[in-house]
This record gives sequence, C-alpha cells and structure tokens, in this order.
Amino acid sequence: MPNRDSEKLITDSYATTLLGDELMVCENMKHIRVTSAPSYTEAGMIILCLRGTAKVCIFDNIHILTKNELAVILPGQLVSITELSSDFLCDIVVLSRALFDDTLSGFSRFSPLFYVYMRSHYWYELTGEEAGRFKRFYESLSERAKDPSHFFRRESVLLLLRIFYLDIYNDYYGKSHLAKGESDLGKSKLAHDFFCLIMQHYREHKDVAFYADKLCITSKYLSMVIKEASGKTAKDWIVEYTILEIKAMLKNSTMNIQEISIKTNFANQSSLGRFFRKHTGMTLTEYRMYQ
Repeated sequence: MPNRDSEKLITDSYATTLLGDELMVCENMKHIRVTSAPSYTEAGMIILCLRGTAKVCIFDNIHILTKNELAVILPGQLVSITELSSDFLCDIVVLSRALFDDTLSGFSRFSPLFYVYMRSHYWYELTGEEAGRFKRFYESLSERAKDPSHFFRRESVLLLLRIFYLDIYNDYYGKSHLAKGESDLGKSKLAHDFFCLIMQHYREHKDVAFYADKLCITSKYLSMVIKEASGKTAKDWIVEYTILEIKAMLKNSTMNIQEISIKTNFANQSSLGRFFRKHTGMTLTEYRMYQ
C-alpha cells in the first residue's frame, strides 16, 4: 500500500504495489474499506466502477457511484466509501501524496480553488467509449510501472498521470468562472501551500499565526491572500476543516464525545462543545440527534 491511509482504504482485491510504495493498481475490486468515521486521506485515488453501486462521500457531498462512472479523490479530502452493493466491482489506481505532488509539479501550479471545486465535482459519468479509454490508460500505467527493463519507469508513469490530471483540471477550468483572471502566480502558490499545511496540521494548530509563520509571512497578509483567492479568510478555512471532521464523526461513527474531543485535539469535551456551538449554532448532541 502507498501509506497507512491506503491500508485503511483497500482490502480484499487483486492489487499490485509498484514503484516501491508509491503506486498501487487494483483490478476487479469487490470491496473498499474505510474507518468507521470518514477520515482525511493522504492518498490520491482514481476509481472506475465496473458494475454495481457504492456510496461515496467527499466532505459533505454524497454520490452513488454506478457503472461507467469515474471518481477522482485528491489527497487531503475527507472521504468515506460505504454501502457497496453485492455485485460491486471496480478498478482503482492509488498513488502516494509524494507521487501526486510530483505529478502536479510538471506543469503550472493548479489554482487552490481547484481543490475546493473537487469537493463537489469528483465523479464523472463516462460513455462506453470513454470507459474503454480509461481501461487502456489503466493498463498502460500498470504495464509501464511493472516493466523491470524500463530505466525510467517512474518518469513514464508521471507523464501518464499528468495527462490524466490535466484533463480533469481542464474540465474544472472550462466550467468554473473562478479560474478566470487569476494571474498572480505568487499568491496562487501561497494559497496552495496554505491548504497543504491545513491538511497536515489543522488538528493540532487552529491559529492563523502558526501557518503564517510556516510560510514566512504575516497573519494579516496570509488572510488577505486567502480571502482574495477563495472568498474566505484563513481562519475560516481552519475552522471549516475542523468542523467538517467533527460533523463526520458525529454522523458516521460510534465514538462518544470524549473520544471525538481527543481525536480532534481539544482539551476536553466542554471546549469541543463550545467550539462546535459557536460555529454551527448547535450542540454536539443536537447535531448527532438530527442527522
């Protein structure tokens, strides 16, 4: 498996680990497992449903994946995959965060808003021809990664993955008005780096100053750039990541409030409850009861 997150996600499949621990290709998978509560994954996944159905949730966006639909899950997303039908079958490519980052480094940095967009636009309905094309992409990726005589296996895999993700980004760019007019590459890079830091540290660090220090800028400038790029302040994003995880645990797990407070790094149940009520207007018990 590429990492511990992937170990939680994939079981009971025909799978081949490639490029050390960076890439996994899985054919004819019948099961996908996640933890009892949705969790942030460091792995990237590309899932083609061959038959049956599965319930996929990215943050709070739910979709029932069906035959010839493709789901693209980016590293750092809050993911759950549940309710697989008895006849479910799919192919999956799983890549480590390092391989994903190297893939995207091959061209101009993606807009940070692409990651926001992909929360609710992570599935694609394919025609039979398009599904066949993806199968060929999958086979080519696997063959190149497996070939022991190829001295540049990783480089050739990166090129194939870049084509795939660039096509996904092209779909976003063509549909989103947010992408227009973005010309300040320095600010775009800063926003991208901020989102990457949140994914790593939001549980332990909820103050903007921590992220500003990591990026060697002032808190005021960081908040200005993030507000300009996304419409929300840096603090808003830190809070959102935390609230989303708390909600997911309340809705989709049997953990009690004390366990959730430990998991999300709050001092105690009371501080967790105050934080949640401040930002949602509901108590933890009320939210769990009405979901």
